[in-house]
Amino acid sequence: MEGVEGKATVPITTALCSTPAGDLPNQPTKTYREANNWVDYKEVFVIALEAQNLTHLADPSHVVVDEDLHQAQQKFLCKVFRDNMLHHEAKSIVKFHAKTKDTALIWQKTCKTHDESMSTSLNGDAILGWLTSSRHDDGKWNRTQGEHITFHKSKIDKFNKMCPDLEINNMQGVRVLQNAIANVPNLANVLILYRQTRTSAGLSNKITLRQFASLLAQQAQVCDNGRI
Repeated sequence: MEGVEGKATVPITTALCSTPAGDLPNQPTKTYREANNWVDYKEVFVIALEAQNLTHLADPSHVVVDEDLHQAQQKFLCKVFRDNMLHHEAKSIVKFHAKTKDTALIWQKTCKTHDESMSTSLNGDAILGWLTSSRHDDGKWNRTQGEHITFHKSKIDKFNKMCPDLEINNMQGVRVLQNAIANVPNLANVLILYRQTRTSAGLSNKITLRQFASLLAQQAQVCDNGRI
């Protein structure tokens, strides 16, 4: 069932789950055509499966109870794969398993192929290059401070998904984000003040990337509100 251009809607029917038709909304999944969109497609696809209670179709350890229902669900998901996975390597994997319709195996092979692809590796390098060189005060960012902080953190999260072997840990992520806002007057001292306050109270001054981004966002909001 076609939705807006570039997307296909994944319908829920009584043949595919025990929930009566119409009780849950259709979940859109992006079309996967370009290799550099793999991480985004993978994330959206998994969310769509979770929303429709169909994650077992991608789980090789799932124990089938109702064989007829499972086969019907597999046929459904195979059609979604055929309609949405337009990248040539993904299409080849889906086609190879067209007879068995083993959706868990199809998904495993597709993830392995594209997680370890040269394109994913190069995209990871590009993101890392941006993270280590981007500065909020370099004049290239024309949106709000809050949006820059959120965008920066999302890039770190995306890099970690693309390159799990080179994961940026919390301490490194905090340093990267601090480096990006080091010359911004209202943000530069947030980390220092946090650590001083925690140390004075006899508490650990360790901070996660999420916590740091949240503290920066609070300070950024004051500045952003003043610009409205």
